[in-house]
Amino acid sequence: MNKYLTISVDDLKVGYYVVGIDKHWLETPFLSHRFLIRTEGEIERMKSHGIRMVMVDPNRSEGDLSLLRPNGKEGESGTVGVDDARTVMEDVPLSPARVTEMMTHLHEYLVRRYQALFQEIREKGEGPTFTVDTAPFVRAVEDLEKLGRHFPDALLFLAHLQSTDDDLYAHSVNVLFLSLYLANTQKLSAEESVLWGICGLFHDIGMLKVPLDILHKKDPLTSGERAVIQEHPLAGERLIREHTRLPEAVARAAGEHHLRRDPSGYPADREFLQTDPVTRAIMTLDMFDALITDRPYREGVSPSRALKVIVDAAKESLDPRWATQLFLGMGVYPIGTVVELSGGEIGIVTKYHPYSERQEGAPSRLVQKFSVLILKNRSGFPLTKPVMRDLSWSPKEPPPVTKTHNHSDFMIDWEKLQGLAPYWMG
Repeated sequence: MNKYLTISVDDLKVGYYVVGIDKHWLETPFLSHRFLIRTEGEIERMKSHGIRMVMVDPNRSEGDLSLLRPNGKEGESGTVGVDDARTVMEDVPLSPARVTEMMTHLHEYLVRRYQALFQEIREKGEGPTFTVDTAPFVRAVEDLEKLGRHFPDALLFLAHLQSTDDDLYAHSVNVLFLSLYLANTQKLSAEESVLWGICGLFHDIGMLKVPLDILHKKDPLTSGERAVIQEHPLAGERLIREHTRLPEAVARAAGEHHLRRDPSGYPADREFLQTDPVTRAIMTLDMFDALITDRPYREGVSPSRALKVIVDAAKESLDPRWATQLFLGMGVYPIGTVVELSGGEIGIVTKYHPYSERQEGAPSRLVQKFSVLILKNRSGFPLTKPVMRDLSWSPKEPPPVTKTHNHSDFMIDWEKLQGLAPYWMG
């Protein structure tokens, strides 16, 4: 077993190779807890985040190793094995299974943190000196962006699978995941993608002003209750502007994500044409996740069905550009869609590969290529070993999918699917 040495962060030097930190990785600004210290700035960044002890690998360190020698004073403070390092992460590139695990933890962390934020604001109120600490959210979004840049399919896969219960906090985190996915399809910079993600996460923060009895009501809302709901965009916009240090684009996304090209949108005193691109993207993703999520008063639809609703809505209300980009980025059968194949098997879409196939002497035709992880055979029995099937389809041919399913209807075994990540992400 490799032996690592534990030292104080005050004794950390440029050239030391860090393999562990005394904080959970979600509480630090580093995507990995295994890296070479290259600048004094990295050490100061550790200190500023409350890190006090680190583990270092003498064999991978460079430069002055006096503190790391076996006879060194600090080196005698103790050694730990890799199995004991609870916060140590794998080196990047990470395995598919590790990526899904990290993204799942980030989803759970953000849902809990977002819910705690709502409770904190409700309890403390919004006095003139009250400031929302958004730094933990921003760091988590930055981590997700880094992971999603290498594994964008996982962003969409997890967003769909996490959409099976009616939860305001999960919805906001789902829209964050979807925002990063769409930003990735647009080849945006890391900074722009993070901004999109933050806009997606905080777009519904004004909902904390809606009474819980209205928020969770199962019967149809009265006109007065609908009016209360429609106040949440401006409430969120004000909160972000007055009590956070988030960019102006985040406030605008919160205030304008329910605007539409037709009169159905709100608030009434805003113009759709004055919204910016990220807001229009967020309003499209917000509607998409709302459609695939079960509500107390209706069941969610399949992602394929939701995309059709989005495309139809773009004719009069949503921005046609972002409805089109969402469709092109997801395909006819978006990643995470439960499908029933023409042969009777049931599986879940794990990859999407659109391409244009040119035939000799004929015009090009668009072919949709996608991969399905088969979960049940044609007799309806669950498979003990996963089978991946690659399919292709052109709109002029009979579709290989006969039906798409809602996740809650299908009763997906999420823990099993997470364990099968090497199959659907490999």
